[in-house]
Amino acid sequence: MTTVTPASADNRRAIVRIVAHEMVRIAAEMAPAHGDDVIEYFVFTAIWVLNSQHLIGDERYAPLKSIPPDAQRRPISMDELRRVAPMPDHILTSYVEHMVAKGIVERKPGGLVVPSAVFTQPWMVNGANDLYGRMVGMVAAMRNAGFSFGDA
Repeated sequence: MTTVTPASADNRRAIVRIVAHEMVRIAAEMAPAHGDDVIEYFVFTAIWVLNSQHLIGDERYAPLKSIPPDAQRRPISMDELRRVAPMPDHILTSYVEHMVAKGIVERKPGGLVVPSAVFTQPWMVNGANDLYGRMVGMVAAMRNAGFSFGDA
């Protein structure tokens, strides 16, 4: 792990506090779409993030309603999911089975996929808007604490 030494005042603890606060708030705000189950929210999110991580930076899919088609989603194996959502296997498996039964996750050749149709549901569009708002607030709070994003 690389340690980054800030150029100005050491504000790392403040920034960690802001990010941790937002992580908890995001999970709490997104859990109701998953029956108030923050673990389901986390596992579900891990699946779709892994399905589409290769599309980060693809301008075709940057707008809110420009949803990548199923053909663009990469199925993920349970081993890949275990790496990003470490928890006892019986718990992870039960969440996956539950989400498959609900129809928000599908089994495809090569692994698990959250299908494009799920992202058109009002609860997903609202969740994307809510998450975006939380990120804007987090960036503002980080800047107020003295964090500099530097040059791109």
